[in-house]
Amino acid sequence: AILVSTLQKKTIAAMAAMAPVILFLTILSPALCEDFLAPSNRSLAGCRSYGCSSCARCFNPGSRPGVMCKSGGGGVGYHCSAEPKGGNGVSAAFACMDWTFGSNAMRSAAASFRAQAGQDVYFGVGTYGTSDDKQRGLGACYRLKVEGMDKDIIAQSINTGWDVHGNQFDLQIGAGGTGAFNNCAGRQGSMFPGGQSAWGCTYGGVDSYAACQKLPKRPRRSHAMRQAGDSLVSLCEYSWKKKVRVSGAGRPAGKCKYNPTLLDVSRVRCPEQLVQLTQLQRKDEPQSFTATPSGRPRGFPNSGDKKCRSEDPSAGLGYCLTRMMDCRKPSGAFKDNVQRDLMVAGRRVLQTCTSDGYTRIDVSCGCGGCMC
Repeated sequence: AILVSTLQKKTIAAMAAMAPVILFLTILSPALCEDFLAPSNRSLAGCRSYGCSSCARCFNPGSRPGVMCKSGGGGVGYHCSAEPKGGNGVSAAFACMDWTFGSNAMRSAAASFRAQAGQDVYFGVGTYGTSDDKQRGLGACYRLKVEGMDKDIIAQSINTGWDVHGNQFDLQIGAGGTGAFNNCAGRQGSMFPGGQSAWGCTYGGVDSYAACQKLPKRPRRSHAMRQAGDSLVSLCEYSWKKKVRVSGAGRPAGKCKYNPTLLDVSRVRCPEQLVQLTQLQRKDEPQSFTATPSGRPRGFPNSGDKKCRSEDPSAGLGYCLTRMMDCRKPSGAFKDNVQRDLMVAGRRVLQTCTSDGYTRIDVSCGCGGCMC
């Protein structure tokens, strides 16, 4: 007879439970089993999609394949336009909806990471900026401890902004506020149908759980989100349930002025499961997934004496977990915002989506014939 220890039984049970997650991630990327710090062997095929005989002129050879952008004017690959024109769903690059906090892809990736590393966290992406980093934090991952939440978030910075600094993180959540550059709704070629009124405040988005129900459920091209099992309404509701947003109802400053307080921020190693969704990765990764003194920006850990005071215009947004969702191509998808030598080959730029929010665009090169 074969004797099976209690530990072995638990391991077998965990592997069985993770089968759907492994299947999902395998479908998401054929490169899952590759050494993710090594150049991919798929680079030449990707470059041929652009009419190239070699990859010498491509900035991101070896990237995961995707559909070809058709924005016109030579804007293909990582040069696909950020300005939607309507009609063709591949005429512009958008932020991906499965990057949103609480998407099925994010939750499955976090479950896979938990099974691998034994750490129970949420996954997310967003905007961060710090002068202490040679790339202002772009592509790096940060472990966030947020007041009122039941567990930490590991979030990757895929965007930078002049108004986001090292003691603040702007998390992509369902209807979190479209900001000044709105590609979500209310214009020709926007991702979702309808006007902007249901989306709430420009900065902060909807201000109550009930308001989520007024949002459009899915993009104009709805099939991919439906297949993924997501909806904008459910993503919005999830953000309230997990306390990554705060309502202004009954408070002095009113709607969209309040945010949770950040208790700790530290740069950590990006989990491979999260990188699989963004395809953005740096070479200078830390070794640890947990917070370290060397990974923390000034002012952290925060013992709780420093509160987010976003309701006070004169106080700034320090120590705030703010929120956003503009559906727009993030700055990490522009090759001029990243340093070639700092990034992993094939993962130098963020892999964006078509207007359905899920179908990935090929970003191995940036122009036809590789005459870049």
